[in-house]
Amino acid sequence: MSDKFINDAGHGGTDPGACANGIKEKEYSLEAALYVNKRLNEHGITSGLTRSGDETLDSGPRTKRVRDSKAEFGMSHHFNAGGGSGAEFIHSIFSDGEFTKLLAEEFKKAGYPVRRTFSRQGNNGKDYYFMHRETGRCNMMIVEYDFVDGPNADKLKDKAYRHGMYECVVKAVCRHEGVKYYPVKPQASKPKPNTKPEKVWYDVVIGGFNQHEIDGAFAATKKAFPHWHMEKRKQ
Repeated sequence: MSDKFINDAGHGGTDPGACANGIKEKEYSLEAALYVNKRLNEHGITSGLTRSGDETLDSGPRTKRVRDSKAEFGMSHHFNAGGGSGAEFIHSIFSDGEFTKLLAEEFKKAGYPVRRTFSRQGNNGKDYYFMHRETGRCNMMIVEYDFVDGPNADKLKDKAYRHGMYECVVKAVCRHEGVKYYPVKPQASKPKPNTKPEKVWYDVVIGGFNQHEIDGAFAATKKAFPHWHMEKRKQ
């Protein structure tokens, strides 16, 4: 059975993608693809990946993996460059663009800046972007989360800020699929260590000692360690 969605992490390996302000696009795009893939599967929406690690993946092998997945829908995750601001959502010239509208709506509702949704046609009348042009029947969307060299670059360095954007994508997919959305479950807090002193019990073994000597040894030990709870057990 094929997955319903395919998540493509843009760039990777020897291709770092856009780099600025200490950000490498290939790392964030992989983070986005892994996050969305995991969350969709948690919602019962079958989803796969074109790459799950820092792998060099040229356009030919990348688009072949999308075609081989036989997924109906897909998202290619990217971070932009060029000094702009806000997310961009790009659909095929042969798509109605409804899914990218859902993405933009969810980003806006969560307070994230949105620049535009659009499609682009090449001089040959086909899609300009190869992820639209060469992925077969899969309805691919390109998600450009924001600009690594723009005014929001410092915000992008905050993992919680990025995760919030990825969660917007999950919400849009749930709406598209008619699936009830479930927020991320909060992580259980670690139990606090027990700081109370342990009760230490000692057995007094009678063997070659008279009771007076035993009582003296017990009293000396208790005086040396007054914070210990001690009880002399009857033999």
